[in-house]
Parts: sequence; structure tokens; C-alpha cells
Amino acid sequence: LFRDAPQALGTPRDALRARPMTALDRALFSISLQLIALRIPARKCNAFMQALQGHVLQRPKLKPIQPDGEQAPCTTRLLLLDEGIDDLQLTKLPDELRDYVAAEGGEPVRHSVTIGYDKFSAEQVLRRLLPEGMEVPSAFEQVGHVAHMNLREEHLPYKALIGEVLLDKNPRLRSVVNKVESISNEFRVFPMEVIAGDEDLETTVRENGATFALDYREVYWNSRLEREHRRIVELLRPGEVVCDMMAGIGPFAVPAALKGNRVYANDLNPQSAKWLRTNVLRNKVGPRVRVSNSDARAFLRQLLAPPQGATGEPAAAAGEPAAEAAGGAEAATSAAEGAGEAPTLAFGPFSHILMNLPASALEFLDALVGAFDAETWHAPLPRVHCYCFSKETAAPEADVIRRAEEVLGCTIPGAEA
Repeated sequence: LFRDAPQALGTPRDALRARPMTALDRALFSISLQLIALRIPARKCNAFMQALQGHVLQRPKLKPIQPDGEQAPCTTRLLLLDEGIDDLQLTKLPDELRDYVAAEGGEPVRHSVTIGYDKFSAEQVLRRLLPEGMEVPSAFEQVGHVAHMNLREEHLPYKALIGEVLLDKNPRLRSVVNKVESISNEFRVFPMEVIAGDEDLETTVRENGATFALDYREVYWNSRLEREHRRIVELLRPGEVVCDMMAGIGPFAVPAALKGNRVYANDLNPQSAKWLRTNVLRNKVGPRVRVSNSDARAFLRQLLAPPQGATGEPAAAAGEPAAEAAGGAEAATSAAEGAGEAPTLAFGPFSHILMNLPASALEFLDALVGAFDAETWHAPLPRVHCYCFSKETAAPEADVIRRAEEVLGCTIPGAEA
């Protein structure tokens, strides 16, 4: 947008580049475009637009048809022409189009259009304000009303400016956070700072037909995993039961329950377990999800233990009566089954195990060794979905198989890289 008016911001382009800003001055973003427009009958706007296709002004967030301030508003409009057309004789239009304009009553006039801050994208604004050569950090992950950024060290002096621009240009955002350290704790949460907007990071997101509430400071959430969550849920057949050992706030468990499957869901982070219960109740799937807050190995042992003692709390144990939270007799029955001496496998044997902790889930495979006693487990062995990272870019599959076999202490039949 600045190529037409290098002085349009009130200061030379090079001078502005030499003085990068840490505070946002929206008044600087004002450009006046001197254009040729056609005054045309309002009823002929569509016909003129079609006939002059390729010769009409194309600017982001600027409509080529404008009100005509000098005429009665209901009878004429101004059609803004391309910036390359710069004379009232329209000499740069093909002859047949000049003839068309004259025949249809079009009147060439000079017209000035002021482009303000609201017409610029976040990238355009930041590219103008940050030091020349600095990468513009316009990408972010959106979690409800929160934008999560990973700023580089060179961006940090301008972090407040960057956050303010993102809030201006994204009306659905209320908070912008920057990760200050990598994930380094067992709960998968990372230290962050709010660089702009509201300090309150309790928010809601929609994914795969479910609504999730969370506090972004307290729990792990990754919006980029929505497709994978959906893929797994679509694999589930009617009646299958799922054991979700690292369930987080429920991105697998809740959609699976909405589909009609039943889920044993566990997470080590007490806050994740709290929000998981909240989301189970919010989505009215209390009778189909049992929530635990335990170490994943202990959770699996407890689930497969002889049936004297309970496995995890029913979802309604979050402080609300189950019948009210999940609505009706079915929920009340679920609460009764989950209290006191409920069997460990209240939903019966499970067909799938989810281990969604890529940084260390492979290490938990040892919990499966010897866990399924043929005298007490009379169902097919479950399918294990174990997520992991690999640093071996050349052969990641072979690396994962090797590491899994080391943990299991055996070869995996049919495993091929």
C-alpha cells in the first residue's frame, strides 16, 4: 500500500524505518490515493463492473463502488478505476471500453480516497513499524479468545506493540500471550506472559462437535491436533470402550462419548482433570465417561485390578449432582454405579488405549507388559495408539519401533519401518 505514496505517513519511508516504534501511533497510517472514478447510474453498477473487469481498483478492504457525495445518493455511484488509469480522457482504456463508458452515461471524475489504519492488515502494519529486515511475527495459534505466539528474542522489545496490533486486527481476540520457556514439566504446560489485552485466560473452544472450557495457563491445548482427534474418534466402532491414559481436558474422550462410546479418562495434572470433569458435564456425557486424576501407570493398574475398589471418580464428582449436570435418570444410575464398591471396569473391557504424551508416552509402554491376565481378561487385547517424537529425520519409523521394542523388552510382530 505504501508504494504509491512514500511520504504519505507524514515522514519519509527511510526515516520511519530508521526509527522503529515500540508504541503504536495509528494516526500515522493515512494514505491519500488520487484516482480516476466513473460517475455512473446506480442501477448500472453490476454492468459497469462486469464490462470493466481488470480495470477496476483492487485494494484490500476497499470497495471499488463508493457513494457519490455530490449527487443524490439514490441515483449515482462512483466506480473507482485502477491506479494505472490517470487521466480524465481514459486514454489507457481500450477503445471499445471508452466507447462503452460514453454510451452508458459514465462520467470520468477525479476522486480522492483516504486509506486509514483500519484498512491495513496486521502484517502490513508490523512490517512498517518493525526494524527493516526483521521477520514479521504475524502467525499465532488461537485458543478461544487467546492468541498464543512464540516470539523470537529480537521481537521482545516490540512485544507490546505486536500484541496490540494483533488485538486491533482480530476482533475475536481479547488476550495475546507469548511463551517464555519451552514445556519442561510433567503437566505439559508452559510459562507464558500476557503481552496485550485481558489477563483472564479462561476461555472456551469448539472442536469436533464438542465445547471445551479451559484455563490456558493451567492445561495443555493444541488446536492444530483437531484433525488427529477426529481421526481417532472416527476409528471407534459402536460399543467400543476407550482407555485414555493421558486425556488432558478431553479432546479425545468427550467427542468419543458424544459419538456413543464409553471412556475411562485419566490425567496426571489436577487442573486437567478438573477441566475434563467440567467438559464432560458441559457436553452432557457424564454417564459415558469416568474421570481419574492419577499417574498413567497407576491408572492402568487400578483399572485392571481385581474388582474390589473403584477406579476413578464418576464425572459427576466435580461438585454437582450427576442427575442435574447430565440430565436425568441415566446420569443418576451412572453415579450409583461409580460410587462405593463399583467394579473397576464399570464399562467392561476396553478396545483402545490412547497415550497422547509425545514427549514420553513410549516410556509408559512398560505398563502394558504382563498387565492383561488371561484368567481375568477375556476380550481381545486393545489397540494401542501411542504418540511420540523422533529426532531421526531419515528414518523416524525405524527409530520409534526400536525405542518401543526396548521399552517392551520384545520385538513387535509385524512392525516394519
